[in-house]
Amino acid sequence: MDVTEVIGAVAGFLYVILEIRQKKAMWIVGGISALFYILLFFNASLYAAAALQFYYLWASFYGWFVWNRQSKVEGDDKPMVVDMPVKKVFISSALALAGFFVVWYLLATFSSDPMPVSDASIAAISMLATYWVANRYIYHWLLWIVADIIAVYMYLNQGLYATTVLYIIYTVAAIVGYIHWRKFRRVLN
Repeated sequence: MDVTEVIGAVAGFLYVILEIRQKKAMWIVGGISALFYILLFFNASLYAAAALQFYYLWASFYGWFVWNRQSKVEGDDKPMVVDMPVKKVFISSALALAGFFVVWYLLATFSSDPMPVSDASIAAISMLATYWVANRYIYHWLLWIVADIIAVYMYLNQGLYATTVLYIIYTVAAIVGYIHWRKFRRVLN
């Protein structure tokens, strides 16, 4: 087991705990986890997974900014869930589906990625989930459940055992997160 993988997994675990509790520090911890996983996934030739970590690094800055802005608008730091407009669900989902096909094609055609369908699926679903969580949409948890189950399959097949355990924990945490976030007050978008 690689030290980089263990550090990334521990930071990832802390991230999801902070996400469930809606703590802004999650964005800092998520950025740290992303840095370690960039190295790990490049070494495992999981290029979409590595690229996704660059997205997570960017999303850490974006999420921190959005959550700070929302806290100032609301006048407090209390947990909340933002109602998601149906139009935004369809548009963002269509973009994620298009992204899947592009990434799948690139991986299958131009890389040595051992699992291009799984890798592209995880990347597309996770990018959408990260966008939704940055905007505090509760349904991001359902996307995480799907992405995490696919990730467990892929990482287990690649012998990344600490990461496999992390994604099993993520799957359970996503279920808990969804149930927990249903208790938060709702605000209109």
